Amino acid sequence: MVIRNEMVQLFMSRERTDAGQYAETVTIDRVRRVFSSVDGPAVTTADIAAELSVTAEAARRKLNELHSQGMLGKRKTAGRNIYWLQAESEANEINPDDPVWGAAPITGNETVGEADIDDVLYGDMNE
Repeated sequence: MVIRNEMVQLFMSRERTDAGQYAETVTIDRVRRVFSSVDGPAVTTADIAAELSVTAEAARRKLNELHSQGMLGKRKTAGRNIYWLQAESEANEINPDDPVWGAAPITGNETVGEADIDDVLYGDMNE
């Protein structure tokens, strides 16, 4: 097997972290930019690989990771997976004015029934 010199340089030139591990090259920001550079609302592994100059396997791993984190939607069509950006959920935002932050903490030995959880978290809602 012959390994071309430019391939050796490609692998040797990858950036490394302070710990000596390869630095991440396929970031969510780079993936998001690909969505704005391709036609349509969805991308494929091949789109990411071509735009970011990474292997198809690296692109597939990153897309599946982002999907499992809820950042991307995914569907198989015509034997290929397509991915799209998920709308950012408001459920992940913390409202500092939410009364739950002022509630007294519950000790570990107390149990609360499902029917009473709102009263415990928010106080008696009928007052």
